[in-house]
Amino acid sequence: MIDKIKVINFLQDFGCARLEHLQKLFNEENNNFKIILNENLASKKDDIFVHNTKRINDKMLIALDILCKYKNRLSKYYIGYEPILITFLTKDNLLYHIIVADEENKKGIVKLVNSYSQSMPKADKLILAFNDVSELKNISCEIPFAYTTYPGLEIINDK
Repeated sequence: MIDKIKVINFLQDFGCARLEHLQKLFNEENNNFKIILNENLASKKDDIFVHNTKRINDKMLIALDILCKYKNRLSKYYIGYEPILITFLTKDNLLYHIIVADEENKKGIVKLVNSYSQSMPKADKLILAFNDVSELKNISCEIPFAYTTYPGLEIINDK
């Protein structure tokens, strides 16, 4: 049985999550998580749960898709500060930042990543998600990064 408060706190921190994200991150593959709707602190639209003080954030949903892919290696994870959506620590003690770019901010994200040492907190690796491969050639980052495209989350580059 899930701890309802932990799930509600998760939604409060991250804003929204798909049912599959909650199932994977809370190790509850057969749970529909409807119990968290009883407190009127969260609502559900299609398969997306949203905390009542937040809105659906498509970039966060993509970041959670990526986080779920690392589920078996996770030690802990938490919300990041723009442009970092999620920061997580692996069992190997490696720190990752997940950054999701959209059409409006992709040039700015490339600029920030290229000036990484002055602009963002330290990490061992970045996971960059863009809607296409067009910006990969413009990235020259001093730390290793994985470049993935969404919605399919196909990894194009993994340095």
